[in-house]
Amino acid sequence: MPILSKEDMAVYYLLVLSLQDYIVKDLPGVYGAWRIVPKNAVKNNAIEEALDSQASEEEHELVDPYFSDSFAKKAWFKDWTSFTDLLMETCDDSSVGNYVLTSDIANFYDTIDINTLIDQVRSTVPDSSEIISLLGYFLRFWDRRIKGYSASSKGIPQEIISDASRMLANFYLRQFDEKFISACKSEGVVYIRWADDIVLFGSSPAKLERLMHRASRLLLNIGLNLSAAKTKHYSRSSFRKYRALDLISAVNNKDCKKFLRELKSFAARYPNEGGRIDTVVKASLNMLSNEPKSKTTFSSYFIDNELSKFEMLCLLNEGQLLKKYKIFGDVKKNLNKDVNIILSYPYAAPRATMLSFLSKYQKYLNGAGISNAQIEKIIDAIRSKDGDSEIIKVICAPAAKSKL
Repeated sequence: MPILSKEDMAVYYLLVLSLQDYIVKDLPGVYGAWRIVPKNAVKNNAIEEALDSQASEEEHELVDPYFSDSFAKKAWFKDWTSFTDLLMETCDDSSVGNYVLTSDIANFYDTIDINTLIDQVRSTVPDSSEIISLLGYFLRFWDRRIKGYSASSKGIPQEIISDASRMLANFYLRQFDEKFISACKSEGVVYIRWADDIVLFGSSPAKLERLMHRASRLLLNIGLNLSAAKTKHYSRSSFRKYRALDLISAVNNKDCKKFLRELKSFAARYPNEGGRIDTVVKASLNMLSNEPKSKTTFSSYFIDNELSKFEMLCLLNEGQLLKKYKIFGDVKKNLNKDVNIILSYPYAAPRATMLSFLSKYQKYLNGAGISNAQIEKIIDAIRSKDGDSEIIKVICAPAAKSKL
């Protein structure tokens, strides 16, 4: 996955932030984009206000059970909480019907048509022609390290921190959302969307399928398609279990007894029925970190076992890695085990996260008995295993070493 240089990141965010008051719009049931700084903060040069609006590092670790990397962590958490709360409320409401149909937009960021996007921005944002032209130029050439100077017609950046792309992607769907919200309302169906994930609640599977076909046709008009493989039917109760909504509720309410009960229930059904194991593990990690009574032999074993798998370990950010080591102790042994796991797979993102963790929490590691020389040895091991990865060799590894 291409990663923007810090210079390109700065340009991208400056362009999108100057348009955000027009391209971020609240619609009922639609989530996944937010303003990065308060409205008009940039125009009024209210830098202090903008900084104060973001949660501190300590706050992030307290309120951050499902963290997605973002410049605006507090805004991300607020939006995610609103989304999950609405799912819970709708699952509790028998009047919406007993059936749920879910799908997602296939290859969403990669198939956004740049010309269509820029035309939509021009028709929405007044008196910003120069900024919009610059944004169009940037989006056509942002991936030049891979494509050289051949202009792209499709795809916007989807990388580690993608707040600006979240805004643009959500804006790209605005006309679709407005039309589809109206169609669902006329049929008595509840429509909820987070980024590219679509959820419909209604009174019959046939009605939901008919509306999802309508969604597919509307999306096709802007060059997007639904994923057939990810289109699934549920009852309200089975959807609630699949999303582990009762476990999330227990975490939010710091209810240890309910959390342990729901975790055991999820673990028992997951092998045969599946479920959002990523959300369960991250929420559980937060619960065990903040509520000591939730740390039992079972919960510790379940989370530790899941995090020994690369596909789960690679989803953690630096703060979640810190929680992991604080919960399970024996930091040196567990750190070396995790490094060996991520080095067994040829992916740069989890290695970059580990390097960032080593740099950010050096003092914690020192206190756990890991010297700077040992940290440097781990950094060198990651760097030497990463072939020609520019992001690791040129940015992440040198940055981590500079803090020692």
